[in-house]
Amino acid sequence: MSALDAIADPVRLRVVRHLARTESATLPELSEAAGVHLNTVRPHIDALIAASVLVREPQAPSGRGRPRIGYRLAGDWSPPTADYRGLAELLAATIGRGRRDRARLREIGLECGRDAGTEGARDLPRVLERLGFSARVAGDRVELSSCPCPLVAPEDPGLVCDLAAAVADGALSASGTGLAVGGREHDSERRACSLRIEPSGGRNAKGHPSETGSA
Repeated sequence: MSALDAIADPVRLRVVRHLARTESATLPELSEAAGVHLNTVRPHIDALIAASVLVREPQAPSGRGRPRIGYRLAGDWSPPTADYRGLAELLAATIGRGRRDRARLREIGLECGRDAGTEGARDLPRVLERLGFSARVAGDRVELSSCPCPLVAPEDPGLVCDLAAAVADGALSASGTGLAVGGREHDSERRACSLRIEPSGGRNAKGHPSETGSA
């Protein structure tokens, strides 16, 4: 099970969000946070551990008996800023039976961006955070971190950045500012992406942003 599959379940997502706030918790505490019976939460915890989202750790002794076992998020994993629902819906509309259609991906991303109701580049972080990114505008670039690329499409991480670029491009085109995404850079190891914003006349011959960096 992939990390995305693991947190797609609402019980597991509540567990992950609780641990993001508290850093560590026992099984009864996670059961309460998830709003389910202790026996119900156990297999969900096991699934999160199997997906390398959670790790077990002994807690400091308190009184007699063996130390209680606690759970925390894995050191190299951080929860998404969103629940991936919007991202999953967009990808599901373009990916079927193992076939990826990037032209269709771009069309849907543009449509999503145009419907976002932005007023310019400063609104892009709000739009992109719905896809699971943390985003900020820095000069003529939109910097994306907490990129869900390796979780959503580990065998083709650039796919998610293509979607983010299309959404941003659609939002800019609808804003009436005359701006567009002129290119993107993608670093799957750092889970970071960068979109370059420029006047809409600076597009390549096919009207798509240029790509740099490693996928």
